[in-house]
Amino acid sequence: MSTGFAGSRSMDERRRRRLASESLESLDDSNDDSTPTSNARTNRFAAGQYPLRTLIFPKRWKLAAYYLPIFLCFSGLIALDFYRLEWCAPESVLSTYLSLEQSPLALFLTGSLLFFSGQIALLIAALRTQSLHDFSGRYRLWKYVAGGLFLFALCTTTQLHQVWASTVIELQLFDWGPHTQLLAWLIPALVIGFTVSLMSYLEMRGDRAGLNFTILAVATYMTYLTFTLTGNLIPWESHHNLIGAGILFFAHWSLFTSLLLHTHHLLYRSVDLPEKAPSRFKKHFAHQLHRRRIKKKARQVAKSLKQKELLADRMAQQAAQKETEEVFTDAKTAEPISKRTNTSSRRKKTASVQKPETKVSLPQEDSRPEPDEDLEPTPQQSASKPKSKRIIRVDNAHDPELLKGLSKRERRKLQKQWREEERQNGHRNLEDYS
Repeated sequence: MSTGFAGSRSMDERRRRRLASESLESLDDSNDDSTPTSNARTNRFAAGQYPLRTLIFPKRWKLAAYYLPIFLCFSGLIALDFYRLEWCAPESVLSTYLSLEQSPLALFLTGSLLFFSGQIALLIAALRTQSLHDFSGRYRLWKYVAGGLFLFALCTTTQLHQVWASTVIELQLFDWGPHTQLLAWLIPALVIGFTVSLMSYLEMRGDRAGLNFTILAVATYMTYLTFTLTGNLIPWESHHNLIGAGILFFAHWSLFTSLLLHTHHLLYRSVDLPEKAPSRFKKHFAHQLHRRRIKKKARQVAKSLKQKELLADRMAQQAAQKETEEVFTDAKTAEPISKRTNTSSRRKKTASVQKPETKVSLPQEDSRPEPDEDLEPTPQQSASKPKSKRIIRVDNAHDPELLKGLSKRERRKLQKQWREEERQNGHRNLEDYS
């Protein structure tokens, strides 16, 4: 049964999606538990489908039969060059053939190894196309890796990079001074090398052994480049050629071993795209990062609390200042009212002491109290004095009309003052009658 998917960009992706849906349906329909899924996957990609199973062994340690002889071969070349002057004469043909500087044997072996590594990269790309879940077509990266390895093998065998540098100087394409011969091939080599290394790293994240050897190969290449550029600062000048050749041979061997181990991983474990593993740095320093986040959060909380306390103190100061201003204004308004009440209480006292002999009906105009000459009106009172004179009742010393327009607090204060004055007047009247 085939299922169509919208948005697939190529025939490979549509085929891969169809195979994935069919495999899921077949796994749901089958009830046979005799073989586990891991063995089924291994048998599906290894048994009978690829003849490489007879060449790449299921046991990983058996792959040493491939990379150990190459390592011993490179080690033998270095040892022969080191002892060649003791075994044969310097002018002999054998001494020239065993020399790493003059003999083409080392270049032929390294070029062959890099070419074979490119073939393994193409094989890995063919294996990766069998992944049912690689919908983005990540297997195409291995084709670029193989192309970079083929170019590397060509430059190593034929010295094509030196020809390119000489052509640049002859045609004067760019001029970097005395370093033009070196930078003409070094800059493109670094760009291509880092690109190929990044692609290999992204594809080998699920294979720990192959990834470790890839990192080792890149580090060794960078060490060889540093040694070449700073050779005059390192002692043992007579052995610089052997040291540089040994570092370069080890880098080639590490690259070949990483690709061989990754091929084993794809054949016997999984051809699917490896999942992104968590960072080792974050995993190792997770506790420190967590504590750092906690401290940062604590500092933010403390800062916010401090700002809230400062805001509360400022609001309290403003409220206290406002309250003092209100009390001051209340005292100012209560002072003239108390003076008026005192004068009215004095007049009432004098009127009660003097007994009239004859009851004469006085006119209403004479019953009004005369204004006190001692009291001088303030400028605010004179400014706010109404045109019509206020009439104060004689029978009540504390006129309720005076309480109009005042707040509750001011009314209570005036009433309290009036009660105290009435109490004092009562005591004085008792003293006078006694």
